[in-house]
Amino acid sequence: MERLLAGRHSGVAFDLDAAGPRIEQFSGPGYRGCRLTGEIDFMSSGMVQSTLLSMVLPGGGAVVVDLSRITFLDSSGLGVLVQAHRTATERDTRLLVVASEPVRKVLRLTGLDTVLETYDDLPAAEAALSD
Repeated sequence: MERLLAGRHSGVAFDLDAAGPRIEQFSGPGYRGCRLTGEIDFMSSGMVQSTLLSMVLPGGGAVVVDLSRITFLDSSGLGVLVQAHRTATERDTRLLVVASEPVRKVLRLTGLDTVLETYDDLPAAEAALSD
């Protein structure tokens, strides 16, 4: 595991599978977050699901999933997002998704853009939290 400090957010980054996405957990004003870089597919979706579900704690709050650096998302990745959304709803937690253009395209094609709370960038998601 590699520890790092990045700008205004500090967190722990780990690369469990070189072929899978890089995941960095961080926190911001009033939320927990994770930033993923790379591709989310069948091979990496389990790791991503474990990370997201561990962040959605009972009792409310907010989780920001930053997918702005994701270049590919298959149906397994969509399933992970749907499960995270369901779990967040059950636990009274707000789930916000920051989506790259490739991710936004898949969300639009599947209609999930109307289900998930999505934003173009992290500052927009943070601003929505203060509304």
